[in-house]
Amino acid sequence: MTVVLRALSLVYLLVGANGLAVAEADTRTISGQLAYLQRVALTPDSIAVVEFRADNGQLQGETRFASEGRQVPLPFALQVPNGTKGEIRGAIWSAGRPAWVSDPVAIAAGDEPLEIGTVRLQPPSPTGFRTLMRCGETEIEIESLDDHLRLHVDGKTLDLFPTPAASGAKFTAKDDPETFFWSKGNSALVSLDGDNLPECLAAVPVEKAPFRARGNEPGWNLAMRGEQLDLSLDYGTREIKTQLPEPVETNATRVYSLPEQNLSIRISEHTCSDTMTGMPYPSTVELEIEDQRLTGCGGEPRALLEGPEWTVSSLDGEPVPDEVSVTINFLDDNRVAGSSGCNRFMGGYTLTGEGLSFGQIAGTMMACPDLQMQTEQRFLGLLQAVNRFEATPDGGLQLITTDNKRISAER
Repeated sequence: MTVVLRALSLVYLLVGANGLAVAEADTRTISGQLAYLQRVALTPDSIAVVEFRADNGQLQGETRFASEGRQVPLPFALQVPNGTKGEIRGAIWSAGRPAWVSDPVAIAAGDEPLEIGTVRLQPPSPTGFRTLMRCGETEIEIESLDDHLRLHVDGKTLDLFPTPAASGAKFTAKDDPETFFWSKGNSALVSLDGDNLPECLAAVPVEKAPFRARGNEPGWNLAMRGEQLDLSLDYGTREIKTQLPEPVETNATRVYSLPEQNLSIRISEHTCSDTMTGMPYPSTVELEIEDQRLTGCGGEPRALLEGPEWTVSSLDGEPVPDEVSVTINFLDDNRVAGSSGCNRFMGGYTLTGEGLSFGQIAGTMMACPDLQMQTEQRFLGLLQAVNRFEATPDGGLQLITTDNKRISAER
């Protein structure tokens, strides 16, 4: 159980709401439900965490979601790499601590969706687990005990106890409010007798998703995984698999030269539109191989959407009134939220190789002055009709409907 808690604590502290990026084309879905036998209600702040680790201990898939008042069983689904053997672990956190945890569930390698049924949870053992974090040059160790945390730093041992906080989970020394550990989801703040350490992050690296690019006529695809290059040319009739050299980087462009393959790869951080679908991508990619120059697009389109909140500036060419605020924020797990002019809204979005669409949108039910309400109705109507998007050269966003009306936004 201690190993389970250690692993899940790293997920909670490091991954937080961001999750683990895994390329969908190389993954399968593992689904099930979290449940326990005891007749104990979940607290409103409960958060479910499910992770998949390969046999080498590397975190390969993770999902995390709020219970939002629901009780067990809580269904879950996560993406894991094809052909990978490992273990599923589950937990439910409350007040920044694991309240329910599972033993590992063995998962055989495969590439088909897998339903594993109920992952049984039980209260965690009072035996402490330890998590390493680095705060700049300082390494700390967090030990979770039955009712408090124990902080090990610079040869000292400090006991910290739960205290109220506006966000996250905060633990403070009983006789010294200036000594605390404050979890912020994917990071933590630590103060030692009023001396604030640099931002603390879990000491275990998360493997990055591969960089992918593609082009048309003739069709080609490439994937860069660490130092490994996989390149498919001429619609898959020719393959190159080799080690990547160190790139030469200048002006937001990196160039990989592979003379043995008579190949050069140039990746520029300039937006690119796929010539067949029109889908925008964050990078422009050029291949020079033998006597050919091939162009295409790379990176993940969602990277152009996610990040800071967008402020909507116009609706079908008409400026949003200065006194009305319309915003949109693309969040993790294909969720979207923002201000529709009067009310707050939330919902889901779907991004495919061909376009962008929004699912059912829910919102608060406040009444506002007519100008705000009219703007809101127009915005939500256009949003539901969106079927694609464009990234403008100046960093703006265009959400485009089926009849070519546009929602323009900027940051």
